[in-house]
Amino acid sequence: MPWRKRWIDPREFEGREEDLGDVLAKRAYEVWVSEVMLQQTRVSTVIPYFNKWISTWPTVQDLADANHDDVLSVWKGLGYYSRATRLHDGAKAMIANKSTGSSCLIPSSATDLQQFPGIGRYTAGAISSIAFGEAEPVLDGNVARVLSRQLGLYMDAKEKRASDILWEQADQLIKRVSTYADTSTSAVPGQWNQALMELGSTICTPRPRCEECPIQDTCRVYSEGQALSDKRESTTVIDIEDACSLCGPVDTEDVAIAPEEDSREETSRATKKRKTGAKQANTISHYFAVGTPKSNAETEEDEDSGDYPPSDEHRKRKTPTSAANSKSIAAYCSLFPKKSAKKKVAEEECFPQCTLSGSQTTPRDRKASAQGFISRLDIGNVQMSKAHYVASFPPLVHVFTHLKLTMHAYRYKITADKAEDVDLVCNGPLARRWTDTESMDGATLSTGMRKCWELIANTL
Repeated sequence: MPWRKRWIDPREFEGREEDLGDVLAKRAYEVWVSEVMLQQTRVSTVIPYFNKWISTWPTVQDLADANHDDVLSVWKGLGYYSRATRLHDGAKAMIANKSTGSSCLIPSSATDLQQFPGIGRYTAGAISSIAFGEAEPVLDGNVARVLSRQLGLYMDAKEKRASDILWEQADQLIKRVSTYADTSTSAVPGQWNQALMELGSTICTPRPRCEECPIQDTCRVYSEGQALSDKRESTTVIDIEDACSLCGPVDTEDVAIAPEEDSREETSRATKKRKTGAKQANTISHYFAVGTPKSNAETEEDEDSGDYPPSDEHRKRKTPTSAANSKSIAAYCSLFPKKSAKKKVAEEECFPQCTLSGSQTTPRDRKASAQGFISRLDIGNVQMSKAHYVASFPPLVHVFTHLKLTMHAYRYKITADKAEDVDLVCNGPLARRWTDTESMDGATLSTGMRKCWELIANTL
């Protein structure tokens, strides 16, 4: 990962404060850019975008001076374009609010960092700890999962109550481990935070690989799973959730199907729950007392078995007891943190740059709305009210994280008597400009808008 670099020790720059300020600002800027790009985006996707971004704007000053259209152009294809806008706005704010008493353009304090656009508590903690060596915590989905399992906290990590607890624990941990350093700042906080992130993304995943975990011995949930999987103790084990005022009860049906969830495809959970046999008694100890569940989970093959169907001999082989226990423990661990009930995705209908109201449900209503939208556009001395309708296209459905958008595209023809009557720069409350067909391929468009344009372009 190009943003992973050796921590910069200020003691190496004694007497060269200006040089230290420049080096720290560049390092903090790289961490900042990487963390924003990694939001809801895979590492493998981010790497080439990060390299191009940093080569284009090596410092926060360079980014602040950049044209916003150029910023969006470099971001093109990475999605969630508001992230690029917030990065740009944050850079401009930092330059405008530079402290005269510091040689570094970017503040080291997590509290100060959160005063700038687009920098929340997590991003501030990452910049402060990784770049400046401050003992500041981070809490993203991966870290929350690790801490929930270490603490045995069966709560929805996205809820405020759980989030507050996890932030407090993360803060206590990083301040504790940072005391081993001889100075107030060191490489330890950044290494600690990155280790937690890495552990959550590679080992302590939604479907954990507990046997490979380097902190298995301190994991509360793993120890619970071990106790519950021991048949000799199963008749005397008390459900641990019953003794906790914070945690909710764990449903054993969830334990039975947990091995079927694949952490590598977190987003595709539609097929996660499959039919199980008769529902067992609703206690964790009962589930573990009967051994490996007799459900679809027992048909799961080794991950490295490839696409070849298992032989009859392979099907007849029984899983060793230790392997069965290991699978049961991992199944129990996979339930933590508690999964939140998925909300129904909001649905909207629109045509480009304009949301349709609930009353505009018929093709006639939508066409009338499109005509009104066109008539309000500005193109110089041309009368937009006389724009000629040419065609409409089949609806396009584009699903975002929290929104299902049905887009309706229309083609209109506008006639002008004189070329000088056409003004390609639009006036009005929204910044718009007219673009010729040849320029559209290189234009910065969202995925949904690109699909709309491709529909129309195919008819030109």
